[in-house]
Amino acid sequence: MNTWTLSLGGLRTVTELELKQRVRSKRWIWALAGWFVLIGAVTGLIIWAAHEIYNWDNNGLQAGPMAFGVITFFVLGMGLLIAPTFSATSINGDRAGGTLATLQATKLSALEIASGKLLAAWLTAAVFLVVALPFIVWSMVLGNISVLQVLVVFSVVLIEVAVVCAIGLGWSALSSRPAGSAVMTYLSIAFLTIISTMVMLLLTPMVVEEEPVRIWGLHGQVLDEYESATERYWNANPDGDGSGMPAAPIGKCEWYDDVRTVTHTDQVWWITVVNPFVIVADAAPLPPGAAKNLNQYESLGSDPLATIRWGVRQLSLPAQVEFDECSHYYDGLPGYEVSYDNNGNVSVTTTKGGATVNVESPVKRPAVNVETPIWPWGLGANLLIGALFFWIAVRRLRIPYATLPKGTRVA
Repeated sequence: MNTWTLSLGGLRTVTELELKQRVRSKRWIWALAGWFVLIGAVTGLIIWAAHEIYNWDNNGLQAGPMAFGVITFFVLGMGLLIAPTFSATSINGDRAGGTLATLQATKLSALEIASGKLLAAWLTAAVFLVVALPFIVWSMVLGNISVLQVLVVFSVVLIEVAVVCAIGLGWSALSSRPAGSAVMTYLSIAFLTIISTMVMLLLTPMVVEEEPVRIWGLHGQVLDEYESATERYWNANPDGDGSGMPAAPIGKCEWYDDVRTVTHTDQVWWITVVNPFVIVADAAPLPPGAAKNLNQYESLGSDPLATIRWGVRQLSLPAQVEFDECSHYYDGLPGYEVSYDNNGNVSVTTTKGGATVNVESPVKRPAVNVETPIWPWGLGANLLIGALFFWIAVRRLRIPYATLPKGTRVA
């Protein structure tokens, strides 16, 4: 038996055998029907929520991205849960039933057996995703969702499902008990999705440091005099509304050096790149113009895919070493309005002569952009993990056996 021989005929034979075993029961049809109803109900609820939150009748362009993003994450999540059921017991289940040895006694190679089982599991899981495709298209019809976005997102989801199937196949070859391989497969999925994020959060305190920074604000004697004047005002007016409080000497703001606590999330953010939800969100194409300033597009709050993409990229930005502690003093001055964007930049506006005037702050945070994609790195890492588990499955299927766990059935 040549372990690494692969032919189209052998691949087709194993795939057909696996598919026939899976679809011969009517439970398969009922499972698909139940899945269709579940996706339809969730889609209906999402569209209704989009209608209520974003007033779909007047602003349909926001309902589409919200519905599409939530449905995509729901389908991806369910796909990651469903896929292991088709591969996590594929090898040890056949070995326990005494049918695996029959395949191994033929001219089929270990690579053909493993590839056929993987392809059959992936095709079976893909059917469930295809059933959800009409509802994804429905969200596309709501507006602001392109055909390219649907195709790209759906393709990445299918690839992630294939990776999960490969992981399940590997654990099925490593574990002698189907229950054990199923548990280990789900733990692997949990590591990619939940545990990776938890690890990043737990490592964050390790990248907190006391560092010198630059501050734009009141400093030294100027600050002391202003705080003393403010204290005297409140002592004299304990029940006052602050309307007579002395104005801050904003004209005396200057740069000065200080030491602050700085968190370098840019050193640990990359751990989340392997998360399938981050990969899908980062791979999804954006509307024209949104790539140059993701912060502005994300601030609309109607695209979950863009929100996750923005959050991860925000963590990847270098730690802030310049701070604006002067602009907020404009809040106490009549005619001025102070606001902050998602990047932390301060915007001060006032009206002079009937025109709006912006008061520029010298501290600027860089805009989050997507000109350099990160999803290929995450997808590549997942593919390597899937390839490793597939290689393990092939090695464990080779004949003759090396050493099998005690109590393992061969035929």
